[in-house]
Amino acid sequence: MPARLSLYYLSLLWLLSFPVPISAQTNVWNETTANAKKKAKKKTDKVKEFKDHIKQWGTEQNFNKGLLLGGRLNSNGWSGGIYYLIKDNPGSHHIWQLHFSEIKQEKQVKQENIGVLPAKYGATSPYIFGKINNLYTLQIGYSKEQLLLPGVVEGNLSVSFRYGGGFSLALLKPYYLKVVKTDYSQPEPVSELIETKYTDSVAAMFLERTRILGSSKWSKGLGETKLVPGVYLEAAFVIEPAPNKGLIQAITLGVNASVYTKSLPVMAELKAYNWSASLFAGLALGKRWR
Repeated sequence: MPARLSLYYLSLLWLLSFPVPISAQTNVWNETTANAKKKAKKKTDKVKEFKDHIKQWGTEQNFNKGLLLGGRLNSNGWSGGIYYLIKDNPGSHHIWQLHFSEIKQEKQVKQENIGVLPAKYGATSPYIFGKINNLYTLQIGYSKEQLLLPGVVEGNLSVSFRYGGGFSLALLKPYYLKVVKTDYSQPEPVSELIETKYTDSVAAMFLERTRILGSSKWSKGLGETKLVPGVYLEAAFVIEPAPNKGLIQAITLGVNASVYTKSLPVMAELKAYNWSASLFAGLALGKRWR
């Protein structure tokens, strides 16, 4: 037995004398982890490179073209527009522009008749008393922009003057109201709720507050929109950051005036004219490139 035990221990020591390949496994693990980190870093670098490209694209000082989107607050409504700019020389550009606007009268005031009509006619909704048409305009035109003062505030702002004009299309969409119509020709008066636009035959009912439940949905009367062509002129001062960083910010302060072939009635109790004029303040964002 002692001899057998000695042989057993010698065999065990002989087996333990061989190195276990733990270091090889560790090296393989480390290499795999390193490759994964490299791939992740490469992906992160590509994302960062793309973000930097987007951030820097369109900020070139030596540009040839530009595209901007903007909005305006007008003294008689609001506008949204798009501008395509082409550079003539360092201080002069010409611009193609498209504007869509809603024109409002100063006496347009929303109100609601609460508790005037019986509940059987349904819930009341806000409406504009005396309004007979929604008025929108679509203007397509050409403008010139000339640099007046480069870098007026510590080299950070420039001021230009923009002037131009073009075609203007007025869109008159009938304004519908929900009103209570009463038929007195019967032995007992019969009343019903109808939706109607302004006409001479319903003028008295249309302009009687106690009969109005509220306005109809905006799409009512859309197919009856009338188109009135005209022309417009526009002039504005344009304030821009210099140099441009990120999205170009152009602030415009100016005036817009248009003339049409027919009068544009908006309110029943106000005289309609065939022209429109407004002051505006706007902001445009966009990019420029070569």
